[in-house]
Amino acid sequence: MDNNGLVLCSVMVQPVRQRILKSILTWLDIISVVPNHTFVVEEAAIPLDRTEPSGYWYCAGDFCDIDEAGVHQHIEDANISLAKCLVSPDIKDDHELRPVLVIAGEYSVNYVCHNIANRVLYATPNHLTLGDIEIPKNGYSAVIKSTLGVYGQNKVEWKRRQKNCSQSLIDEYTPDKPGGSGPDLDEQRREIDKIHIAACHGDEQKARNLTNALSTVDYEFLKRTEQTVQKYEEGLVNLRNILN
Repeated sequence: MDNNGLVLCSVMVQPVRQRILKSILTWLDIISVVPNHTFVVEEAAIPLDRTEPSGYWYCAGDFCDIDEAGVHQHIEDANISLAKCLVSPDIKDDHELRPVLVIAGEYSVNYVCHNIANRVLYATPNHLTLGDIEIPKNGYSAVIKSTLGVYGQNKVEWKRRQKNCSQSLIDEYTPDKPGGSGPDLDEQRREIDKIHIAACHGDEQKARNLTNALSTVDYEFLKRTEQTVQKYEEGLVNLRNILN
């Protein structure tokens, strides 16, 4: 088993991610006011080569070193072979095979940085997500409640990536927690529960009350983002024209 550390990094978007900032002016302004750029690095690859980094998962936008001002870091053990199988590292935004090697779809419509980070984190014991990790990740709760969910809008594409990776690697890191492989909607609800429990400082009863109180709002929000993605796929919203 190819074990090593994954370094999860998070940094506030505005100072360092101009390309992402442009995207935020489109439909992402629906779900977050101050989102963070989140990315993952293989611990063994540090220090990074700034010109040609290796073991670096580009989420969106330009390269950001882990030692830049304002970057928060969190280390988790992971099966690096599985991580690289699920999401190819060192693939920039303009790589022609990025939809095949990293994630399918259009940034800010079908996925955001948080979704790619969760895909890499799937290689950790118990398939951790950002909801399990205490690192600044403003906007994540809104991403989870949108059509993007935990791993991105394209659920079929994500399942195929899991299937195509070595099943022995997946099995070795099967979650111990109940219901870890349930339907997508249940997965999304579990992630929301994690966020609400953290917001309630571990008080599960308060978290359940919060979930119930927000259920109608969350449902309406999910439908709204689904409609946004549908409009884009039908050609009613041209994201490229907006960004150029």
